Amino acid sequence: MPDALGERSLRSSEALTRLDPQQNRRDATMIAALRNVSLQKGAHSMIGLDHTGLGTVDAAGQSVAAQTEFDDVRLILRRWQSACGAGALPPYEEIALGSVGRFSDEIAVVRRLGDEPPLLLRCGQRFRAIVGLAESARSLAELPYAFNLAIGSAIDKACSAGEPRLTVCHWVVDGKVSTIEIVALPLSCRWPGEYFVLFLRPRASQVELASLLINSTQEGIIGLSPIDCGHGATSDFYILSVNEAAAAFLGSSIDSLQFTRLSDALTKVGISEIPQELLCAGSGGRISSFELAYGLGQQRVALQVGVDIAGGVLAVTLTDIRDLKARETLFRSLFDDNPAPMFVHSQSTGIFLNVNEAALRLYGYSRGDFLDSSLAEIRVDGRTNRERDGRELVLRHRTADGRELDVIEYTSETLVDHQVAILSTIVDITERKRAEAHITYLAHHDPLTGVANRTVFTRELEHAADSLEQNGRRFAVVLIDLDNFKTVNDTLGHAAGDALLIEVTARLRHLVRKTDVVARLGGDEFAILVPAVECRSDVEELAQRIIRDLTAIRKVDGAVIVIGASIGAALVPDDAADIDSLLKCADLALYRAKQSDKGTFRWFEAGMDMRQRERRALEIELRGAEIDREFELHYQPIIRTQTGKLRGFEALLRWQNPRRGMVSPADFIPIAEETGILDELGRWVLAMACREAATWPRDLVLSVNVSPVQFRKGNLVGAVGLALAGSGLEAHQLEIEITESVLLAESSTNLAILKQLRSLGVRIALDDFGTGYSSLSYLRQFPFNRLKIDRSFVREIVQCPESLAIVRAVIGLGTSLGIDTTAEGVETVAQLEALRAEKCGELQGFLFSPPVARKSVASIIGAYFEETSRLA
Repeated sequence: MPDALGERSLRSSEALTRLDPQQNRRDATMIAALRNVSLQKGAHSMIGLDHTGLGTVDAAGQSVAAQTEFDDVRLILRRWQSACGAGALPPYEEIALGSVGRFSDEIAVVRRLGDEPPLLLRCGQRFRAIVGLAESARSLAELPYAFNLAIGSAIDKACSAGEPRLTVCHWVVDGKVSTIEIVALPLSCRWPGEYFVLFLRPRASQVELASLLINSTQEGIIGLSPIDCGHGATSDFYILSVNEAAAAFLGSSIDSLQFTRLSDALTKVGISEIPQELLCAGSGGRISSFELAYGLGQQRVALQVGVDIAGGVLAVTLTDIRDLKARETLFRSLFDDNPAPMFVHSQSTGIFLNVNEAALRLYGYSRGDFLDSSLAEIRVDGRTNRERDGRELVLRHRTADGRELDVIEYTSETLVDHQVAILSTIVDITERKRAEAHITYLAHHDPLTGVANRTVFTRELEHAADSLEQNGRRFAVVLIDLDNFKTVNDTLGHAAGDALLIEVTARLRHLVRKTDVVARLGGDEFAILVPAVECRSDVEELAQRIIRDLTAIRKVDGAVIVIGASIGAALVPDDAADIDSLLKCADLALYRAKQSDKGTFRWFEAGMDMRQRERRALEIELRGAEIDREFELHYQPIIRTQTGKLRGFEALLRWQNPRRGMVSPADFIPIAEETGILDELGRWVLAMACREAATWPRDLVLSVNVSPVQFRKGNLVGAVGLALAGSGLEAHQLEIEITESVLLAESSTNLAILKQLRSLGVRIALDDFGTGYSSLSYLRQFPFNRLKIDRSFVREIVQCPESLAIVRAVIGLGTSLGIDTTAEGVETVAQLEALRAEKCGELQGFLFSPPVARKSVASIIGAYFEETSRLA
């Protein structure tokens, strides 16, 4: 064969390879497509190619003659063979114009020239009828897709082989699926191009298409002829036709059911009467679908029955809805009996379509009233906050009596009567949001005075520092300490002291600008952030007004008092370059004001750093201290509130300095934290405390404070593991105490460390709970074992209702989350009784015992284990 012909054949093969997957997909969905085709007698509709492929069917080496079903085709092939010359194809004139004339109705002559689509030079009437080709058609490209592909394949293969090739495809002929043989015979010709004779004929075997369609569906189909009982009324039906699916639904076969009475078929499955809907349709009445349920052996059958009528014959379709019924039953069980409020509403109109009892209780409506309303009537202002993937809504709903609820609405799409609807599940978070708002307020504000607390004040300082970097605006910090406040507290009581603090706060708020920030840092210490300071005199004038106004306070709770204020201030960037230095400078200025004379104001001065020098000296001594010789552990008992039994001890570090004597932890711990020395001290404390606690009774717990420094070093988990392994102490006996500062920086990393500690079996406690502004958020991220109520709240629990409210809130929060609570700093019986009334879990304080040296621990353990209760 010439090279050009070989190249064209190769291109055709590549094109067919690309087309095969598409055709295979068509073949795989043939039956499904047929279900939707309306056939008319004599109509032609493409089905697709035979699954054996587009190529010739001679893979086993058989000749085309052996494959064809027709003897006269074999005759054509023999004539073609006999017409072949020595290595040459038969001439066009001899085959196309001469010896096959009697097959002319089934034959087409095709010419292929270059890359142009093959042309039909002549085409028999039967050929045109089968392939559905118009008289005017001249190109193979105008053939239906299946024939175009099959004929193209036969031509390509015949051209490549230089001899006839056969392909087949399926086609609908006269309403039946037929297998069409296509034989391509290559010819030679004196004119340009490649010439082929195509022979096309349906094989004898055919498939009844209607039967194929009816029996391939999973739906039951029955044709019924009404039996007239007189007066135009139908009493029964004859079964004219039935498919396999319908016969199976009726527990019988097609042969057993055809031409029998419908009533007999229904009686066999336990249905005593023909459904009225069928009888009505047979009598010319309204046609409607209905459901039919009955038992078939051990199974329960549920069918959706559809009815149509044509020419007096009822066409009945039976659809199995058992799975649908099961899903409906499950849905109703999950919907109607669900304790969570749920309702369904139309997606387009918002009208309610269904509601469960839990939702009716939540909103306070009767079922009828609720279903008469719409989503717009319960949503407040239509405000929504969409979260996550769009199916969760945080919004406000209104109840029947006008109350507003904070809710989370989870939504998903469903279908009701073939229309899109929305299923909503409601979570009422009203009380949760109120509690969160209250605790958040307490976390951001001083509970007594309502001004900012230390944490918020620090945050505002950071904002001011950012503003300084961006616009160069100086800012100042003013620290205020009340003179004679302790005298008022001691002589008139804490209630009078609280009243004085409230009065002082009110006056400070009146004196400052709107942009200034007032905070209570603790006790009688206040601070004011003054942003955008133009000159020092502005701060000086503010300080003098404060001194004047506070000194003017003469009475509190009807009692005469003498009060005043000492004030220190520092300015950024004049006195300090960062926030920490600023606060230290302001504190030094306040110290100098109190030392020089009460009721005075002082700016920071460079000479005030004596205290700083003293601190540096203490740092040097701390760095050189011998840990094993100079440091020791003291232990403070922790008591169970309700039983009075000893729960365990908190280990507290003490420094016996050879030169200074006993140094307060308040002096050396901050230095150890800032310099990193506390990491080494912390490992020593863990190891020593665990060794000591290993000698205690097994039901006692050891509580050890851990610094943020130990988290930053990254080896805390290893240090705890070594301490436990080296001492033999059980992991559940060790409780690690952390403060919120551990979580404020690198919270994700530190939370991961806490989870590793929990995986060891160690308990985790959150110390000073309630003094920070984000403690609550961490309760969602990490399940603490214990919350320690800060001593500042315990100290004022009897005199200050706000402190009692905070303690109550913390205890209630711990109870709801399954977290133990411990109150620190219990010093009076009144405090004990208040905490006992609030059901606080454990207590710790001087009322029971101060921290004691290691040698005294044994006697405390002995005393508590000998007595049933120490609180009675």
